Amino acid sequence: MLGILVSRADEASVHIGEQLLDVAEWHQREDDSLPDADGGGTVYEREGVQLREFEDLHLSLDRPAAAFDDPDLLVFASKHSGETGRLLTAHHTGNFGPADHGGADDALAQACPNAHARVLDALAAHAPERYDVGMECTHHGPTDVGAPSMFVEVGSSEAEWADPAAAEAVARAILDLEGVPPHREPEDGDDWSRRQLVGVGGGHYAPRFERVARETDWAFGHVAADWGLDALGDLDAPASRDVLQEVFEASRAAYALVDGERPAVEAALADLDCRVVTETWVRETDGVALPLVRRLEREVGTVVDGLRFGDRAADVAGGSTVDADDTDLAVVDLPAELLDEARGIGRPRARRRPAARRPPGALRQRRARRRRRRRPPGDVRPRESPDARRPRRTDVRPPRQRRDRRG
Repeated sequence: MLGILVSRADEASVHIGEQLLDVAEWHQREDDSLPDADGGGTVYEREGVQLREFEDLHLSLDRPAAAFDDPDLLVFASKHSGETGRLLTAHHTGNFGPADHGGADDALAQACPNAHARVLDALAAHAPERYDVGMECTHHGPTDVGAPSMFVEVGSSEAEWADPAAAEAVARAILDLEGVPPHREPEDGDDWSRRQLVGVGGGHYAPRFERVARETDWAFGHVAADWGLDALGDLDAPASRDVLQEVFEASRAAYALVDGERPAVEAALADLDCRVVTETWVRETDGVALPLVRRLEREVGTVVDGLRFGDRAADVAGGSTVDADDTDLAVVDLPAELLDEARGIGRPRARRRPAARRPPGALRQRRARRRRRRRPPGDVRPRESPDARRPRRTDVRPPRQRRDRRG
């Protein structure tokens, strides 16, 4: 079930809640088992969806999932603050380091990578004109939610928080998550075969990770921006290692994509049960069954070393039924003639056709013409004879010799 949280203390959240009630049909009931401020009172329901209102700001709530009827996914309808103009955004919650805005220190909520990728597409589909769609790093509370969750927001100022078109876009994007599971299904029974990534590095906004999520079949769980990694301090400290391990566990991911040069981070990740991959690896494995990817990298070579997947590899359907060990593979050597021909494709024409030999002095004459064209108007210099030019070559003599010559 999809649970939607509306905060009465958040202007944008209230407007999104109003649009949610307007764009869909709901059944109302009264829940007297909880205080009205904690999700009780009037509850709005439709098939597979439940909406509850809370008095406090979202980031200060503690285990709000307990107010819902066994939710699979929770979405916080919220405002986004910043100097980012008209923006619709989504992100997971948690704290790298001290909890300055809700939640606990060095703690992360359960992420929902599959739903997060879907809501980015939905926001782009429903966004009003002149609104951008963005992906943010993991930040602020709550950290103890009780179910996979994320914030879906409208920003970035009071004008946008009160914009009914923006609120409607967020409301429709949230409703598009009805029936969407929080995680990708494993293709081989474990997290190593889920198409879910942890994002590491970069700024607060994550355009690179957003492009990967929008353009491939991979999804992102938690994203640790540069400032979050800096907040962890010494990455060799046991407490920092515990937080990094929790990033993967809370994301149910085994792969990390690093944005930028972070050798200390990559060294720390090397000691965890994960694999750091490149964007090329992510894009090359798009649509290729991960068990098959592992086998081909084991028996043929890695993507980093030049392995590429063609249509035949993509024809092996993904899903839990894939058994890469039963897929027939044959490693063959290509004929030398074919390799020579392939290496010749795309060479510059100058390499295929010998260039005409220039007459002696042609290059020197062409350079002289360029120099003349660069002179300002009226800068006419007399042409020097070979004899006039020759003494200048003696300027390489030591200063003493030049003084003797002048004397």
